Amino acid sequence: MQDAAVPMLAVNQESLTRQGLESGQDLGRLSPSLGISAGGGPLTSIFIRGVGALTVNPLTDAAVAQNVDGVYLGRSSGAAGQALYDLERVEVLKGPQGTLYGRNATGGVVNYIPVKPQLGETSGYAQVELGNYSRVGFQGAYNAPIGDEAALRLSVNSLQRDGYSDDGTNDADSFSVRAQVLFEPTEDFSIRFAADYSENSAIGAGGDLIGTFSNDAGNLQEFFPSGIDAFTGPTDDEANAIRTSVLHTPSFAPYRPLDIDDLGQDISFTGFMAEVNYTIESGTLTVIPSYRESEQDYTFVGPGFAPAKTSEQNEQTSIEARFTSDLEGSLNGILGIFYFDEEIQTSGVFAQNYASPIQNYENGGDSWAVFGQATYDVSDTFRINLGLRYTEDSKYAEGISDTFVTFCGGAPFSGNFLTPPASFGNGCASGAMPAHPIISDRDEFIAYFVNEGLIAPDSVATVPGMGPPPFYNLTIPGGITPQIGTIVNVGEGFIQSNLDYNETTYRIGLEYDVAEDSLLYATFETGYRAGGVDLSLAAPTYDSEYIDAFTIGSKNRFFDNTLQLNLEAFHWKYDGQQVTYFTTLEGASSFPIANGDATIQGLDVDVIWRVGRDTTISGNAQFLDSTYDSLTLVSDPGRGRFGCASTGVTGDLESYDCSGKSLLYSPDFGANLAINHNIQIDGYNLSLTAQASHRSEQATNFMFVDSTNSDSYVTLDFDATLASGTDTFDWTLSLFVRNATDEVYVANSNVNNRGLTYVVHNPPRTFGLRFRTEFF
Repeated sequence: MQDAAVPMLAVNQESLTRQGLESGQDLGRLSPSLGISAGGGPLTSIFIRGVGALTVNPLTDAAVAQNVDGVYLGRSSGAAGQALYDLERVEVLKGPQGTLYGRNATGGVVNYIPVKPQLGETSGYAQVELGNYSRVGFQGAYNAPIGDEAALRLSVNSLQRDGYSDDGTNDADSFSVRAQVLFEPTEDFSIRFAADYSENSAIGAGGDLIGTFSNDAGNLQEFFPSGIDAFTGPTDDEANAIRTSVLHTPSFAPYRPLDIDDLGQDISFTGFMAEVNYTIESGTLTVIPSYRESEQDYTFVGPGFAPAKTSEQNEQTSIEARFTSDLEGSLNGILGIFYFDEEIQTSGVFAQNYASPIQNYENGGDSWAVFGQATYDVSDTFRINLGLRYTEDSKYAEGISDTFVTFCGGAPFSGNFLTPPASFGNGCASGAMPAHPIISDRDEFIAYFVNEGLIAPDSVATVPGMGPPPFYNLTIPGGITPQIGTIVNVGEGFIQSNLDYNETTYRIGLEYDVAEDSLLYATFETGYRAGGVDLSLAAPTYDSEYIDAFTIGSKNRFFDNTLQLNLEAFHWKYDGQQVTYFTTLEGASSFPIANGDATIQGLDVDVIWRVGRDTTISGNAQFLDSTYDSLTLVSDPGRGRFGCASTGVTGDLESYDCSGKSLLYSPDFGANLAINHNIQIDGYNLSLTAQASHRSEQATNFMFVDSTNSDSYVTLDFDATLASGTDTFDWTLSLFVRNATDEVYVANSNVNNRGLTYVVHNPPRTFGLRFRTEFF
């Protein structure tokens, strides 16, 4: 890595385990440049220095690419399925990528690289971990030779843990297995087959109700803390009491309480791949075909969700071929092609008691690219590096987007649309207003109200824009009024879209060996992420995003390789960032996508210092300035709760200027510092490690309000490991404490259109024992 003119971080399995990282959703603790927003179910958004997107549905691609064993993951939810076990390392590459391998990315790449089978070797390990919250974890691997030319490696991982929250949310229940077979008949040819499977059956993440915002016109940013302790969970009785005191609009009926029995996950990920390597005198050809699929059924809650329910099936195929030259002379490089295709079927309802955005659609597309990168040795110490990529993306979406909303009284266009105080006299807030069923089939949704005798018996689910107006008068037999409300379908209706994009991106780099162990480099790289279609009236399509990244870096080792010091100064121009945010449109909750421009600049410092024979100090720090140059968000007039200045109303939308705000998950300063000391005791080794992590205040939500920010924090972790070994067998016994001071900060936040504010907190203090045995 010290010879590569690329800003990157690599962490081996030992360090991942010591830091207690369980899955890809935990990687934000590795570096201050990384931010992870783990939302409902498997939804995971990865940010590098603020470059990223809240991928709340499969209609948006991730800005930070994830590769598992060299295979690109099409959906960001794949991070939830990446249990961190039997890995050679996890790599994090910062900045735009795409001229060396894989799919293009604007923010960077996370590579999960497993340990490969070893020829002629019988070896393996088993590890058991026990801890508080009834934690039971196991992982292990077995490597066995198959004759002289082949080898098998099997790996397994399981984790069960009670929820960090009192109601059982924020728990863990996962299982993963990986199998690999390597066949290497000659030094010049090898083929490796791999298959992996993972499943997640946990209840899932659940936020704490930290308070509510005012709903008084002109005073929407006044915040009232709930006073509820962290780690109570969304279904806590006290949280439900506050929730049910808030009226939903435009139904003006009280929200219903949340029930833990409504939450859960049934998620699986399956993958198959092969890697073929063939070496000739001039270089090596590598071919990687793959197929992956996932089945995702999950429900989760949030400020307004009661709960949200999603069923998603995903299939993807990809193939990559690249040739890496090994020529005598001054010029060498890599040339490759990449093709990716995916098909997704989604059925979901973001149920909100009296509003039900129901989405049933198919989407997907393909992406192909040709790429290359070459290095020319001008002299023994000076090199020029050039990279080029041409990408074509095609996307499609087809389906029906419904948003069934209950209005108090009659429909808005009937002349009988009632608002407070008239609505209260009509009985809307009495508790008699019928809540919506949590049904993602549009026909079954309407049939429910027909069967309950609440709407006309001949009612059918009319598609907006096709046929008669899609509204349904609600009647309560024997109730307080003949017509308590009206259900109106304000959704998009039938959606069909086919979009095509293409872009050429490039890299220019200079490398200079200042000394034998000191590298100075400068690069200019461009990145691109295709636009697409969205299920939103405000932005039915969204544009591509681009990034220009300038970097000056230095990688050094001093004092007989006892001190490693790497520095990186960067200046990025981020144009058209695809910003998915929560707002209110046509009286209902909506997730439109805006495009924003930003400037990101700063300095990274990475240090490893071996102080004497037995002590090592390591750390990384980032100084960051990330600011939006332009970003406009919209809402219904008078309904925006953004911490940004209103620029007035145009048509039916009010706009807000959020320029000057910092990007999400981009603290001005962050640092990790670890100290390790080894003590030899009668043939045993005692390894003592202490690690501190600090992040300054950072935004976690595009509301840009104080209640959704993560305050500055410092966490402390401790690990003591006793090791013994022989020529064929060794073992370690570890005692660990993570977040020893029980620091609490915001990891993810959500605010609904009526001001209910839930946040997911970081894990509390955890501790336990880990035993590992290895044989070889």
